[in-house]
Amino acid sequence: METLNHETEQKLKELQKQKHACDRLLLKCEWVIGVLSCIVLLAPIVLGSLLPMEEWKRVVLVFSGFIPAMVGICFSVKIEQVAGYYVCEHCGKKHVPTYKAVFLAPHMGRTRYMTCPACGKKSWQKKKVETK
Repeated sequence: METLNHETEQKLKELQKQKHACDRLLLKCEWVIGVLSCIVLLAPIVLGSLLPMEEWKRVVLVFSGFIPAMVGICFSVKIEQVAGYYVCEHCGKKHVPTYKAVFLAPHMGRTRYMTCPACGKKSWQKKKVETK
């Protein structure tokens, strides 16, 4: 029985390490998607201001970058929501907030100003990937 428990613990630890590695990879992909979304947003604006063309064509070109950029930003926020967890400054509880909470929260990098579901207080909560 103890051997079975020990094997189960080892497999759980291995799965946890794999999850942390996948979360780190997802967060790296988030940066790539975010940078590409900014390029897709800014490139038509720059081209529209530099190239000589009719006004309606310029407007279409400038706005053509908004929809793909918004899709990329939404995917980036979803990746940040599901990869890892946030830790409340007040009570120390670990939690995964809703997509809406992550999307609407003011942020600086991966630190977001959100309400903790456990204590109900607002604080700057930092994204964590693995337990230490």
